[in-house]
Amino acid sequence: NPKTIDAIFYCVFLIMFTAVAFNAQGGATNSSSYYTSANLRHKWEEPFLRISDAAGWFDYMESVFVPTTFPIAWYNGEPFGADDLGWPGGHPEMYRLIGEVSTRQVRVADGSCSVATAIAGIVPVCYGSYSRNTEGKESYGPVAEGGEQGRYQYSTAESNGENSFTAQVGTYYGGGFRMSIPSTPSNITQEQALLRVKQLRDTRWIDRQTRAVFVDFTLYNPSDDTLAIVKLSAEFPTSGGVLTRAYLRQLRAQQLWLRAEGTAHVVLETFLLLFILGYAGSEVRLMYRMGLTAYFGRFWGVYDWINFLLFFVSYGFRYHALALAGGLPFPPTEGTFVNYEPPAFYVVQWKNLMAINAFVTWIKIFKYLESVPFLSHLLKVFYTALPDTVGFLAATIAIFVGFTLSHFLAYGDDIYAYRTLAASFVTLYRQLLGDFDVQSMEDSNRVLGPAFFVLWTLVSTILLLNIFIAIVIDSYEKVRQQVDRVTFAAFVRESALPPLQEVYKKIQKLTGDDDDEEEEEEDPPEDEAEREFRTWRRYIFRRSRSAFWFKSAAEGGHPGAAYELALLFKVGHKEGSDLTKEAHVPFPRDVKLAAQWFGKAAEAGNSLAQYEYAMCLLEGVGVERDAPFACEWLELSAQQGVAQAYYQLGMCRERGEGV
Repeated sequence: NPKTIDAIFYCVFLIMFTAVAFNAQGGATNSSSYYTSANLRHKWEEPFLRISDAAGWFDYMESVFVPTTFPIAWYNGEPFGADDLGWPGGHPEMYRLIGEVSTRQVRVADGSCSVATAIAGIVPVCYGSYSRNTEGKESYGPVAEGGEQGRYQYSTAESNGENSFTAQVGTYYGGGFRMSIPSTPSNITQEQALLRVKQLRDTRWIDRQTRAVFVDFTLYNPSDDTLAIVKLSAEFPTSGGVLTRAYLRQLRAQQLWLRAEGTAHVVLETFLLLFILGYAGSEVRLMYRMGLTAYFGRFWGVYDWINFLLFFVSYGFRYHALALAGGLPFPPTEGTFVNYEPPAFYVVQWKNLMAINAFVTWIKIFKYLESVPFLSHLLKVFYTALPDTVGFLAATIAIFVGFTLSHFLAYGDDIYAYRTLAASFVTLYRQLLGDFDVQSMEDSNRVLGPAFFVLWTLVSTILLLNIFIAIVIDSYEKVRQQVDRVTFAAFVRESALPPLQEVYKKIQKLTGDDDDEEEEEEDPPEDEAEREFRTWRRYIFRRSRSAFWFKSAAEGGHPGAAYELALLFKVGHKEGSDLTKEAHVPFPRDVKLAAQWFGKAAEAGNSLAQYEYAMCLLEGVGVERDAPFACEWLELSAQQGVAQAYYQLGMCRERGEGV
C-alpha cells in the first residue's frame, strides 16, 4: 500500500527530526541549562534591574559586578590560589570567565534633535533618539596633555565584532565607544577593575548624549560544555531614567566547534536535510504534473512549502553560525575580548525556527494518515470549516485592531500593558483567556475603563467565540450527513487486526508452530458440490451482515444506508432448486420493500435513490405505475448529475410520458 509506505517513511523522518531537536536543546531530560540561566540571573541580573540612573549604574559596577565577576577569596575569607582565580560568582561555582569583560557605549551626536525657536534661549542644545543617522562618533572625554582628541574613541562594528542589537526601546548598531575591563585571573584583577570603573565615573563617561551602555562577558561550564554569553543592557531613553535588562544566550560549545559528539550531531542534521530535499523534490515533480494553480489550490500544497521554507532558512542559520565560529578562537587568549554573540545569535535563531517547525512538522503527519477512517472524519471537518473560518478570522482581526487602537489611545500613557500597539494587542488576547486587570483600567480612565472592558468582553467572549463554535458544529454536521464516522475501536477491529492476524498465521506456517493444529483440524475430502455450497454460504453470510448494518443505519435515518438496503432487496438471491441453499438465504427478493426504501432514501436527497425510485414508479415495480410522479423524481436526480436520469427523462419526453 503506497499510502502505508509513505506514512512509515514520514514516521522515520519524524524520529530523526525529534532527535535533532533534542540534540539542539542538549537532551530531552537535561535541565542544567535552565538552572544555569536561573543562577546567572540571580547573581547578575536581579541587582542590575534595580538601577534607576547613571549613578546607580556605577554603583552596581563597583559594589556588585566587579566583586561577583572577579572574586579573590573563598567564602571563609581564605585567599584564592592560582587555580581558583577566574571562576566568577563565588565558590564553589562551575563556570569559568573566558576572555576580557567589555563595556560599550552608544551615543547620539550634537544637534540630533531640533529645538523650537520660542524656547531656543533656554534650551540651546537637544539630544534626540538613537538611530544610524543620529549616531554620535566624535571622540569625547578628557584630552591628554599635548593631544587634540578626547580619550574615548569611536570603534566600528567590524572592529568590535558586533552585530546590531535590539533592546527594549531601540535597535543599536555594532559600533560605539568600547572600553575593556581588566580580566586576567590574578589577585589584583578586582582592584584593577574597580580602578577602571572609577576612572569612567570620574571622567563622566556617561552623559546626556549616552543612549545605551552594554557590558559583555562570556562564561564556560566545562562539565556541560556550555557557553553562556551575557549582555547587561542599560538604555538611557529620551524620556529619562534608565531601562535595564540582562540578555543571556546559552549554547553547547560543540554546536559551534565540532568535536566527536558534535560531529555526530551534524551528520544526523545532514541526513535530516537530505530527507527534506527528497520530500521537496517529490513535491516539485507533483507540482510539475498538476500545474501550479491546481497544486497550490490544495491545502497541503501550501502547507508543505511553508514547512520546507522554515527548514531551509533554519539550516541557513545553522551553517552560517558554524562559518562565523570557524573564524573565532576558542578559548580566547588571556587579556583579549572575543565576541561570540554573532554565531550564538544564529544558533538561537536556528533553535527558534526549529521550535516553530516542530509544531508544523508534527501536524503534517495527518497528511499521511488521511486514509485512516477515524482520522479522516476529523480532517474532513477541518477542511469543511476552513472557508468559513478564514472569513471569521478576517472579521475577528478587524475587531481586534479596532479595540487594540482604542485601548492603546486610552491607556498607553499610564498602563505598562498598553504601552505600544503590539503590547495592547497581546494584552487583549490575554483577556480572552481570562487575564483581566480591570482596576488599573478604571484607575487610568474612570469612564472608558469600565466601558471598554464590558464592550470587549461582550464582543469577544459572547459574540466571536460562539460564532466560531457554531462554524465548527455546522461543519461537523455537514460531514456527518455525508459520511459515516468510523470509531477507533471499529477501525482496529475491522481494518487493522485482520491483516495482522493473517501475517501471524503465515509466520506460524513458516515456523511450523501450527502443524499439529492443522493436522487435528484438517477436514475430510469433500466433493465439488460441498465446496460450492460452502463458498456460496460464505457469500450469503457476508451479505446478511451487510443487510443487518444497512437496516440499522437506514432505520436511524441514514439515506446512504437506506439506498444500499433497497439494492439488496431489489436483487435478493439467485434462484435455485437447492433447498439446502434456500434455507441459508437471509432474505428473499422483495421489490415492494426495495421500492419502499428507495422512496425513503430519495426523500432524504440521495440522487441514486431518486433515480431508482423513479424507475420503480415508471415501470410499476413494487408500487403503482405513476409516470408524472416518476418524471419529477428523474428531474431531481438529473439536477444532481446522475447521467441515467438525464437519459430516462429524455426517453419519457420522447414518448410523451409525464408531460
